[in-house]
Amino acid sequence: MKKVSIILFFFISNFIFSQGKFNNEKEIKNIQDYNIEEISKTINETITIFGILLTPKSNYNKILVIVSGTGKISQKAHNYLTEYLLENNIGVFRFDKRGVGKSTGEYNDQPKIYTSDFIEIYRAFEKSKFIKNKKIGFLGHSLGGIVTTLSIEQNIKPDFLIQWSAPIGKPRELLKYQIENGIKNYDKLIIGKNTEERINTINYVYELIDKNPNKTAWELWKIGKKESKKINVNKKAFSNYLMPHNVEFARIDNTKTYQNIDFPTLIIIGKEDVLVDPKESELKLEKIGNPSIEFQKIDGLNHFMTIKGTDWKTNEIYNVDLSFKEFLVEWINENVK
Repeated sequence: MKKVSIILFFFISNFIFSQGKFNNEKEIKNIQDYNIEEISKTINETITIFGILLTPKSNYNKILVIVSGTGKISQKAHNYLTEYLLENNIGVFRFDKRGVGKSTGEYNDQPKIYTSDFIEIYRAFEKSKFIKNKKIGFLGHSLGGIVTTLSIEQNIKPDFLIQWSAPIGKPRELLKYQIENGIKNYDKLIIGKNTEERINTINYVYELIDKNPNKTAWELWKIGKKESKKINVNKKAFSNYLMPHNVEFARIDNTKTYQNIDFPTLIIIGKEDVLVDPKESELKLEKIGNPSIEFQKIDGLNHFMTIKGTDWKTNEIYNVDLSFKEFLVEWINENVK
């Protein structure tokens, strides 16, 4: 199989999330007004994940753990939302991904690795004196939403959950939705003359993966190379896709996790999101039918809960709309006692 070096960006396209050198970090205003605790966890003696827990100095009973989406996003990126939560008496725990900010190691936020790192730093967070007798919630943004569900499957359960622009069901379906929306990030993964041809190729690859749940990427490639010709699919159209991390991602399905959730959960998304399909999310949640889950779409906002035209190369992409912040705080106060 042709070896291609690819970082998996199934959730955010290159034109939005190539943020390694951009100014996407900002300090919290009036940080001296809050309790500050640095929390770290060393993994395998070689990698250390760092985070900061910020809590009000007055009485508070809720803490939100923010799990960021795809990209080299440090804990300082979500500053605007963090400030608003703190001002409304909700503590916040944020952490740097592997290889980002203070965290060491080589950057890697593939779901399996990211989830493992999150579980490790969360276990360290649980030892903090500031969380005693507090309600702990997870806020997963995009890829962070997948990480939270994978963590819940490993029995890391919050008291409440907020999924922000996170895919429901099989996250792999994002690939088709984004291609249909003109996202160019997958041109080398799935090749075709037009959108219809590429979608047809994707459907074949997903069917191949589903029919062979125990096969490796290399084994799938050998099968696909032989049989694709029979159904008029060019093997070169999907050869770059059949990499181990892509196949692993394609096998993720969080449907049962959402069916089994028994704590207050909010799924919230912008109606203008071109990366995660708001309509499909709603349909899947209706089919799941879990009364513990509330679904909310917000008019005029995108994947980042900002309006169209926000400068994605700066920290302004994290300056989330007031309507989003207000809804989160109101929902938390109403549903978490």
